[in-house]
Amino acid sequence: MIKSPFDYVSFDELQRIYPLEKIVFYGAILFFTCYIIANLYTDIKHRRTSNLQHTISLVLAICFFNYMHEGSFIVLIVMLIGLIFGLILEKMNTSSPGDTKMFVVMSVWIVSFSTENLIQQTLVFCIITYAIQLGFAWISWVQKKGLFNALNEQKEQLIMLLTPGAPLGKEVIFENWPGAVNMCLGAILTLLAGGILI
Repeated sequence: MIKSPFDYVSFDELQRIYPLEKIVFYGAILFFTCYIIANLYTDIKHRRTSNLQHTISLVLAICFFNYMHEGSFIVLIVMLIGLIFGLILEKMNTSSPGDTKMFVVMSVWIVSFSTENLIQQTLVFCIITYAIQLGFAWISWVQKKGLFNALNEQKEQLIMLLTPGAPLGKEVIFENWPGAVNMCLGAILTLLAGGILI
């Protein structure tokens, strides 16, 4: 009779060599990496991301967060911060609803890898990603309009933004830029800044 691979491996021996915490941590890193790669691929190739991927990843991110920070409800604040930043970018016509979902999911994953200052880590991720998004938008805007026209329109937008009741511009700054790229760059820079990957 052929033995299964599990007959050759003792779970107790495995746990002695690789404690459960390490297995869970490296498994989470692997899943998070796969989630990023899958979203980069679908967003770049098809300009959309899968709701099923976001849902599964969010559930696993919350489970991993609960494993790392047992009994903490900060995850709800983290999700709210990610949602607010995603909606701001949507309102500015620089991202789509799929990007907002990814913002929420990646916010939970990033703070799951952190040990302290979870709200601060979320804000760092959101601000870095926001800055990258605005940087790409600015470059695209200058390419479309020219530097002086872009500066004039920026001034008008700022005046409208500061004037109560004034409508914001409806122009889509760029339509074909995948938001997953910005979030991937934001996640890498945030994790490096937090010392997780060092």
